[in-house]
Amino acid sequence: MRNKNGSCLIAIVALLLLPLTTEPVRAEPGIRTARIGVLAYRGHAQALRRWSPTAEYLSDRIEGCRFEIVPLDLGGIRDATRDESIQFTLTNPGNYADLEARFGVSRIATLQTREDERIRVRYGAVIITRADNREIETLEDLRGKSFMAVSEEAFGGFQMAWRELAEHSIDPFQDLSELRFAGFPQDRIVLAVGNGSVDAATVRAETFARMIESGVVDAADFRVLNPQPDTDGPFPLSTRLYPEWPFATLKSTPRKLAAQVTQALLTMPPDHPAAIAARSAGWTIPLDYSPVTALMQSLRIGPYEVLRETSLLALVKRYAYWFIAAGAALVSLIMLNGYVTRTNRRLRETERNLRFEIREREASQEALARYRDTLEETVMERTHDLRLTNQALEKSRVALRQLVQITSAPELSHDQRLEQLLETGREYFGTDVAVLASVDGELHNVCKVSGDERLAPQDTGPLNQRCAARLVEHHGEPLDVPDLAACTDADPACRRQGWLSYLGVGVMVDGRVHCTLEFAGGKSRPSPLSQWDHDLLKVMAQWIGDELERQMAFESQRRHETEFARVSRMSTIGEMAASLAHELNQPLTGTINYSNGCLRLLKEPKPDTGKLIQGLQHAVEGATLAADIIRHIRQFVQKGDDRYARVDLNQAVRNVTALISHEIQRHHIELVLELGEHLPAIDGNLIQIEQVILNFIRNGIEAMDRADNARRCLTIRTQASASGTVRLAVVDSGEGVAEEVLPKIFDAFFSTKPQGMGIGLSISRSIVESHQGNINARALKTGGAEFVFELPAANRS
Repeated sequence: MRNKNGSCLIAIVALLLLPLTTEPVRAEPGIRTARIGVLAYRGHAQALRRWSPTAEYLSDRIEGCRFEIVPLDLGGIRDATRDESIQFTLTNPGNYADLEARFGVSRIATLQTREDERIRVRYGAVIITRADNREIETLEDLRGKSFMAVSEEAFGGFQMAWRELAEHSIDPFQDLSELRFAGFPQDRIVLAVGNGSVDAATVRAETFARMIESGVVDAADFRVLNPQPDTDGPFPLSTRLYPEWPFATLKSTPRKLAAQVTQALLTMPPDHPAAIAARSAGWTIPLDYSPVTALMQSLRIGPYEVLRETSLLALVKRYAYWFIAAGAALVSLIMLNGYVTRTNRRLRETERNLRFEIREREASQEALARYRDTLEETVMERTHDLRLTNQALEKSRVALRQLVQITSAPELSHDQRLEQLLETGREYFGTDVAVLASVDGELHNVCKVSGDERLAPQDTGPLNQRCAARLVEHHGEPLDVPDLAACTDADPACRRQGWLSYLGVGVMVDGRVHCTLEFAGGKSRPSPLSQWDHDLLKVMAQWIGDELERQMAFESQRRHETEFARVSRMSTIGEMAASLAHELNQPLTGTINYSNGCLRLLKEPKPDTGKLIQGLQHAVEGATLAADIIRHIRQFVQKGDDRYARVDLNQAVRNVTALISHEIQRHHIELVLELGEHLPAIDGNLIQIEQVILNFIRNGIEAMDRADNARRCLTIRTQASASGTVRLAVVDSGEGVAEEVLPKIFDAFFSTKPQGMGIGLSISRSIVESHQGNINARALKTGGAEFVFELPAANRS
């Protein structure tokens, strides 16, 4: 127990001493080379390949100290630890437990292994036989068969399997026809089973899995006996799981160096080359190795091997220190008895003189005992109060951290933030229901419920009107009623609703109580909550108020932007009034002419029915075309709503070009549409997207009017990109854009036109960015400019 506590203490001290930077730490003076004894269970070369990067990592992390890997077998590690020729050990748990009992080594970290995407800190062994050996199906079938393992002292290579065999009433030293120990590496044990040299064998599960992965053996050729119901990893198991290998320090190793090594190991990233070379995920704090101790006690091996012996010599060997202590005590008692005998005569002479002093001392002792009992009670009470205070502080710290995470999470929406804040508060205060309700029904009638909604009397509004009124009167101060049954002025409706405790506070927005934050529980509390809890409640109310203010400001800004965009569309339609009038005049004039012609035909004695039908059809077509133009104009300038829907970008281009076709013809511009096929839809507002397209087109028309190019061409391209976006580009052959103008061309109220207001492209940028897209412009080397926006494609569902 002393060694266990010592190792944990080293790990904790190392964690407390973790630096705030990643600069290497300095080793203790006088240590130039630190040797790490490593159990080479798959051979010395494999051990060096696997653990040398870890030694290099420690050498880089600890200045002035070079670490060296020393591959050893089980006996070599024991000898090196006894001789103190190494400073650290890295071995299996069984060997570590033996070294801990014999030499006082202390674990400072436990290895983490990576299996697929999972990190494990425990491992087991497999007991295997050939898949075609039908005589061995269970562990009981091993009786009388040959068996191979690493060595009697190998933890994963024998002792794990030994425990399972013992629990199935099989003694591997007596019940097997042959027990053969092959030593390291373990690979040849698996190969011996494969070629039929032995009936069965045991190796570490990871070794067996690695041989299968590397193609050395085929899993179909083997059967795993005593499979365990462990689904945590991909390795088959025949034994229990035990803690992974510990990294341990010797008693003679300086504690400062041990703490620095602990610090370096615990801060090793899982993806560090040293961790990858070790086929690990770094290191963690030392685990509890009591399962290893239980195995050794069960098998009576290692430090418990002496329990197998029952002779007097074994007892003396096991309890030598106790016998020495008892002998010393006996000698001391004999000497003390002689001394007492000699002094008895003196004591009798002074007895009468001492009786009075004894009585005085007894009285003093009684007084001291009473004071001690009182002092102990006082200390226990203070300790209990301090423990409760620390628990409350820790609970508040955790809650505050959760609140900060919620309020600062950019991926959460406004409603999600409010819901998570309510749920966090409800869990912290231990209530059944939490409600955030507006006390002003004119604006922002918010109502959120968390917990048991049956305790909320209505879908909107506070839990209780009288309680809400008192919260408004308190002006943001908490109202805490721990026991409604004992509260004489409590609202009877509260008890009818099933509440026995109540907690509430007003949420201040713009200097007034805008909402009420209320918590109610079905159980009463013995006393009001602490001042810390009330302070946390006020902090929560303040954060909710800030969140509501931000949301109100955001909604106001969106309303202004929407109205500003609509005004821009009205302005655009006003500028296009002459073209639109001409656009309407053509179909209306045709309709009038065809209608007059039909009237003349009807006045004839024998009207030509075919011509009448043909004329009326042309008149209907003209009127329909005029109606479509008016409908497009009305849809474009109407206020609309902010709801998003699936938008076909190609159709949006066609709608806009139909609306502005006469404007294009009037300016003698050639319109080229290069619309991508099978273009994915986008989630957005159709009117707003059409406004951006129209702004691009009109910007190109005005640019070409200011240029002297003989050929005026406006090209609109749409295409889907591999990054999951939809791209629209408008290319004109106008005067282009100066390089110094490009950085501010989308700024509000910036325009290169003498009469321009500078709002069209600014609104276009706001619309595109509100759709989570990108917008940009560039000047073309051949003349003209290209305006582009990209929007994310909608999910296909």
